[in-house]
Amino acid sequence: MSWHEEYRKKYKELKEKGVPFFPDVVLLDAIAACVVFATLVYLAAAHPPHLESLADPTDTGYTPRPEWYFLFLFQALKFFPGSMEAVAAIILPGAILGVMFLVPFLDRGPKRHPFDRPLWTGLGAAGLLVYAGLTWAGYQSPLANPAEEKRPEVVAGKRLYAQLNCVYCHKIKGEGGRVGPALDRLSDAATDEWLSKHLRDPQSIAPGSPMPKMNLLEDEVASLTAYIRSHNPNDPFTPAAPKLFAENCAACHAIRGEGGDLGPDLSEVGAMRDKAYIQKYLENPAQFNPESSMPAYKGQLKDHEIEDIARYLARQRRR
Repeated sequence: MSWHEEYRKKYKELKEKGVPFFPDVVLLDAIAACVVFATLVYLAAAHPPHLESLADPTDTGYTPRPEWYFLFLFQALKFFPGSMEAVAAIILPGAILGVMFLVPFLDRGPKRHPFDRPLWTGLGAAGLLVYAGLTWAGYQSPLANPAEEKRPEVVAGKRLYAQLNCVYCHKIKGEGGRVGPALDRLSDAATDEWLSKHLRDPQSIAPGSPMPKMNLLEDEVASLTAYIRSHNPNDPFTPAAPKLFAENCAACHAIRGEGGDLGPDLSEVGAMRDKAYIQKYLENPAQFNPESSMPAYKGQLKDHEIEDIARYLARQRRR
């Protein structure tokens, strides 16, 4: 008797001793599905996902980061230059899926125990180890764009800015129209009060302005003002700020060609990061990049000195 006939005989004997598929097995499957569904509902309600701020098409410094189950691919892309990105993103995953699809046709042996199939068990284990290793490396890699806590009014203003299509007339970080001024380069005279009045009635502040009166509500005016000022806070730094930077930062960082090159050039850091982010980074770089060699200045410098340097750096933008 061949192994195939013996297998069919044993299958028939087990089937005669078993339970009917309906309703017994169907009921068990339904119970299991309900338990899984209830668990997912509980996790979604008790532990909602953390969402970042509203997408900003003008933010050229943002680096997308995938969910954990795609971190392996995110990490694998780092081993390939840009010209070979398709190999890592399409060809290799496609080849792996192709092999997995062909396994039932390639492994036709009668034995089912994993240890009786060393080749395919070994390949499967190796694949899982590579997947786990790349996922862990991707998880441990420094965050290029750590989530920043934004004030609710700034987030609301950002959403309103997009809804009103302000980008058609104004630039932020180099993106947008040229009808009106670039909103991230407003002069120091553009205080909160000036912006609020201009948003309520542009003609009262700038007669002849092409900007229409938009009949905004008070909370909308406040939100837009907060959003615009988040790009151009105009927080003055003291004359001591450049000296503090030179004493504590210039050994590793340069501004417009003056300083060290161990760390990134900060000549345009203000175009990518606001004062609040820079201040938090100065206080403790490790919370954003665990592998950073930069020291934490919290405790080394006074709080007002750290804020002064942050204001100075937030002003470093394109000229």
